[in-house]
Amino acid sequence: MRPTIRKVDRRKFLRDTICAALGGASLYSALGSLQLLQAATRTSYGFDGYKALVCVFLYGGNDGFNVVVPISGSARTDYNTVRPTLALPAAGLHALAAPASGVGSPGDGSTYGLHASMPELAALFNAGHAAVVANVGTLVTPVTKDQYQNGNPALPPQLFSHADQAAYWQSSPPTNAPVTGWGGRIADLVASANPPNIPILTSLGGQDAFLRGQDVNGYVMNYYGPNVVDFPYELSGTNALENTFNALHAAGQANALERTYGATMRHSMSTASLIDATLGVANMPDFSGFFTGTDSLGPQLQTVAKLIWAANNNIPGYTGLKRQVFFVTTDGFDTHSDQLATQDPLLADLSKSLAGFHNALQSVSLADRATTFTASDFGRSLSNNQNGSDHGWASHHFVVGGAVQGGKFYGDNLAGTGSAHMPSLAPSDTNPNDAGYGQIIPTTSVEQYTATLAKWFDISDSDIDLITPNLANFSTRNLGFV
Repeated sequence: MRPTIRKVDRRKFLRDTICAALGGASLYSALGSLQLLQAATRTSYGFDGYKALVCVFLYGGNDGFNVVVPISGSARTDYNTVRPTLALPAAGLHALAAPASGVGSPGDGSTYGLHASMPELAALFNAGHAAVVANVGTLVTPVTKDQYQNGNPALPPQLFSHADQAAYWQSSPPTNAPVTGWGGRIADLVASANPPNIPILTSLGGQDAFLRGQDVNGYVMNYYGPNVVDFPYELSGTNALENTFNALHAAGQANALERTYGATMRHSMSTASLIDATLGVANMPDFSGFFTGTDSLGPQLQTVAKLIWAANNNIPGYTGLKRQVFFVTTDGFDTHSDQLATQDPLLADLSKSLAGFHNALQSVSLADRATTFTASDFGRSLSNNQNGSDHGWASHHFVVGGAVQGGKFYGDNLAGTGSAHMPSLAPSDTNPNDAGYGQIIPTTSVEQYTATLAKWFDISDSDIDLITPNLANFSTRNLGFV
């Protein structure tokens, strides 16, 4: 439940008013593609059951090369060579029981394990409930090392920039001014299958590009409950200002801006009341035992698990939902220095939180109705930056859920780069995947990642092309992990 706030000052009132308003309406919902709006208008999706997509965004640029790590084979030899101060001991890794060759294997003849701090996620992988999607990054079209260094290929703008690449990951396709996010575009298309008064696009980790729809209002809340307007106490009575606001709104306003503001705030306040009531129902599972030892990410996913449970258990006022999209976040992954010590607790929290979320839903027979996936600004350089790593490009990501075809590696082999799912870890001058300075070129695009998730969400192929306009540039539309 939301903690009681005993003293409210003017600054907090203004801050909470802005956050509550963002909870009621997307900042960018008035802008965007006419084509997508037309698709949302003409499309009337109907779904038999419930599904949820849960994006876990790792701000700062997670170093995937020290998350999914070679244990043996030629990749291990290269890894030790290219990362002299960052290489993790093979003995401490949690082995991944992927196929040794063929479909679902790493594809390079080596065996892999997860970071020593991630036993829970390794166990999920080996149980078939999690998958690795290898070497994913922002791309407009397939790119080879030769094209990058000697040609003029179409590239995402401002590569290696935190703010830009986080926005491009979430907006997909990369543009200089991302207007909508692909989470928002998916929500726009499935809105007709959901009740109009319940949030279907919800963030527990702040406002960012992923949440921006053309028409659907992304709802922003805290892990402990919704953002609400705490009206300051007045001598004339505890609820004097709130009552005055309600009276003014009921009276109507001549100015269009005043009407819009009033309607937005009223919608936000009613939504906050609905969410508070839903999270407070007497039979709501607590789920806290599944998130023991987690930090910032665990409480967010615990609340998402509660909302998914509510959507599937006929809670008054929270019924009729068929599709929901959630956005949760954690940060601290910009490891330019002291990477080994910094990454340990971050990855431990990620592992415990992802496994806790899956196990919480599994405990109430809902694990197959939610697919959780990770994303980050970018990967990091394969080469050392003393005791850290620099900004990179591609990274490895996880997909978790009861519907996931787990225990396998997934990805694409773009433009004959010479590797399968996993990229080469050889030194830069002999590495066919290295753009230079250890920055590894993606062999799987964010749009392929997105399209695969959208297909599981039962979006039509023609509408997936609207969500991912550059998908036609890649030979593989569906990576098959879910």
